[in-house]
Amino acid sequence: MPEFAAVNGDFGHPRGGQRTDRLVDPGLGVSESIVEAKLDGFLKLFCPDPIVIKSALERTRLGTVRDFLPGEPICKRGDRVQGCWLVISGQVEVRAADQLVVFRGPGELFGEQGLVHVLSGKDGTRTADVRAVGPVKLLCIDASFQERLQDQEKVIWSLTLAGVINQKLEQATDMRSELRSLASQHERLLRRFSDGDALGLVKMATRGDRPAIQSRRAVIFFSDIAGFSVWSASKSSSEVAVHLSELAAIQINAVRDGGGQIDKLMGDGAMAYWFVDSGVRERCVPAAVLACVLKVAAECRAYFEKHSLPFSLRIGLHAGDVAFGDFGAENRIAVTLLGAAVNMAARYEQAKSPELGEIRISPTLRDLMVGSGADPDTFRGPTKVEVKHGVELDVYSI
Repeated sequence: MPEFAAVNGDFGHPRGGQRTDRLVDPGLGVSESIVEAKLDGFLKLFCPDPIVIKSALERTRLGTVRDFLPGEPICKRGDRVQGCWLVISGQVEVRAADQLVVFRGPGELFGEQGLVHVLSGKDGTRTADVRAVGPVKLLCIDASFQERLQDQEKVIWSLTLAGVINQKLEQATDMRSELRSLASQHERLLRRFSDGDALGLVKMATRGDRPAIQSRRAVIFFSDIAGFSVWSASKSSSEVAVHLSELAAIQINAVRDGGGQIDKLMGDGAMAYWFVDSGVRERCVPAAVLACVLKVAAECRAYFEKHSLPFSLRIGLHAGDVAFGDFGAENRIAVTLLGAAVNMAARYEQAKSPELGEIRISPTLRDLMVGSGADPDTFRGPTKVEVKHGVELDVYSI
């Protein structure tokens, strides 16, 4: 059996070579037989000829058992390579650029890449920090071990280190594949909560960035299912949920297909927007908005009729200047539009008059729609309607 010295002093200086069957460190309760068992398990996995390397360790006496306290550093980035370590008990963490890279536990070797650099004639230095996680016992194999080996032993030792590195490369490949899968899942999840420009701001916020609030010009959409609250009061929550989900899907899909972005769902209503802050957008977007709301209205009417629901739809639309950005707190992302134009769009949706159709449009947006090719006869009105706080609006409708 190889002779291992139990030390708590400098790395790589074993204390004597006398055989002992007592505990290497009674305080941790790890016997020399456990050290040998971990070494045997490691060599069986990676070494072409375990007996040769065990004999070399016994001959050179350069395998040293060391204990590390919780949080104690084992090596630091930039340190000169002095050896490698086999974990006997406990766990170590490997960190690079202040980021956790991996944990290593019993039976795993670390620090071997530095030895390979030394074997190839390079002046090896550590590329990561390693520290103990809880109490740790390591078998430390000094860098001079490989210099004391005979030619055949050097070949076997080199193949052993190469086997460890190959396994870690395979693990890294698997981890990269898993990370790519997680990144795709993360992207799909974010896309279920935000669209377009908002998605970009959400991604920045997840990285800890806080971009400045933008001044934009937008078409704002508000919708509401009239009669839904009264109807739902006497229905089961599951029945209410089914219809809400279907009606939300109609609006979400139509807005996205029309190039718009869903801001939020509010009970049986929704808020969406399209940016029109460039000449090209101003010429093209209003027509896309008109096509979208006509589709929403038609599909919602069909849904109401199919399920015999006593509902009607109201959509309010306005165009104006808005503030766009993340208005949340440090631990809460809330990307949205704010401003008088947003409040005004909500007022158009809330306008009530028997002369109005399902789709209520501000004069500003009506002019943009006509300018983008809409037939002026598409719009009825304007109708003067009083809304909240005694405000009067001129409302066009379809």
